[in-house]
Amino acid sequence: MTSPRLALAAAALPLLAACNAILPIDLAREVPLVAPAGPFSKVEAIDLTTESGLWSYREKVDAVSLDEVSATVLSVAAGHQAGSVDLTLSFRPEGAPADGSADLRVGTLRDLPLVPGGAAAIQGSAALDQFLLDVLRGSGGFSAVATGSLDGAADAVLEIRLVGSVTYALASF
Repeated sequence: MTSPRLALAAAALPLLAACNAILPIDLAREVPLVAPAGPFSKVEAIDLTTESGLWSYREKVDAVSLDEVSATVLSVAAGHQAGSVDLTLSFRPEGAPADGSADLRVGTLRDLPLVPGGAAAIQGSAALDQFLLDVLRGSGGFSAVATGSLDGAADAVLEIRLVGSVTYALASF
């Protein structure tokens, strides 16, 4: 005769095998924007291996869902003259050519006011989700590329933030 606990555990085993957890992600980087008036391009290396809360689950991650990418102006220095910018963001896979031919265009933050607290956001996409999943399954490295044109000299610090979640398996039997 089997005990009721053993029967309950046996019944719950298939449910545990299919259980997933959702881990929120909120990754932020401070990026200086120092450039003369006119067109600019800035490349910032991103290393997800330094995000221990995320990186430790990377082998179990089934999916990534990026809700938004945002930029917020944290500060401007004396001499800063730019009023706003249309800031185009792209992600470049590690080892991809610098000419941008393999970049994934994230989108454009339109009319980002270059004053403290100025902010704009881009909604996530399936292509962006897949890009970040590939990064997690790979080396953890990629580059964020920012381009645009300034109406005056800029000397500001921006915070670029990625907000979303990853889904990972709790157990596999």
